Amino acid sequence: MKSIKEIREILSNCKCVDSHVHTHLCDGKEDMTVKNIAESAKSCGIDGIILTPHFHKQVSDDTLVLYSDTNQDIFLKLREEIDRYERDDGAVKIILSTEADIISLDGEISLNVNKEAEAALDLVTPTMNYHPCLPLEFVGLTMGKKIDELHESGAYEMAAAKVGGIGEVLSLMYEAQVNAIKRCEYPSMLGHLFMAHSFHPVKNNAFGAKPEHLELMKDGVKQLLSACKSANALVDLTGVHMTKTQSVADKVKGNGFLVEFQKYVVSECRKMGICAYYGSDAHSLSSIGRTIDYYKALFE
Repeated sequence: MKSIKEIREILSNCKCVDSHVHTHLCDGKEDMTVKNIAESAKSCGIDGIILTPHFHKQVSDDTLVLYSDTNQDIFLKLREEIDRYERDDGAVKIILSTEADIISLDGEISLNVNKEAEAALDLVTPTMNYHPCLPLEFVGLTMGKKIDELHESGAYEMAAAKVGGIGEVLSLMYEAQVNAIKRCEYPSMLGHLFMAHSFHPVKNNAFGAKPEHLELMKDGVKQLLSACKSANALVDLTGVHMTKTQSVADKVKGNGFLVEFQKYVVSECRKMGICAYYGSDAHSLSSIGRTIDYYKALFE
């Protein structure tokens, strides 16, 4: 793997970076090869890409099996594609990471690979894709259309109440992320920080944050960013999703406290000197760079 210093140097020479892009080998559409990703990125002014294929570990409870183990060979295949692209072109700088799930409150991540696969990676992106303190059925909270259904049926509120309420769910989320960054043995980038507070669904955000939780969220994320600073970890702020027809104004309408939270996070990253990047979470070529205007308008 590369050192964080090497990665920061590579990315510092890029004018525009998309820090969260999937590939044809894991969750992206079939045409999302490294070459095609680079060409799509270049066409919208992006000259730095961090590839983040998921790496899942099978997790189960008494009734549900979540995910199947990811084949570590995807990293070797992507490294071959990257090397080929760099020999043939190389105009877009490409970093290979993996979106490794945070699977326990004490910060265990799903990554478990041999030395060859490990060597193919540049860094690791520990990511909260589902809450380790909620039942596995609530993995649907990471899927946009499912979020409203789970909240409006009352199912989520009941599950959160068993943990101690929505405030406690949020506090435990930050705790798990802090622990993951502290114990990660690899050069790391905290994954899609904004996702749990995302407002890409129509009415609700993933873990139920409301305006009354704003100060709790600020306290929690400040501790999380402090852990990133201590661990010399990068931060991926991905979590805002926009449709092709949405304007920035449409996106922020009615979501003032979440926008205020996002601005607070960016401000704290700057105060602490943390390298933070914005990503599209692209699962298709057309999605690469789609959120650039949103981030520029709000944060730059």
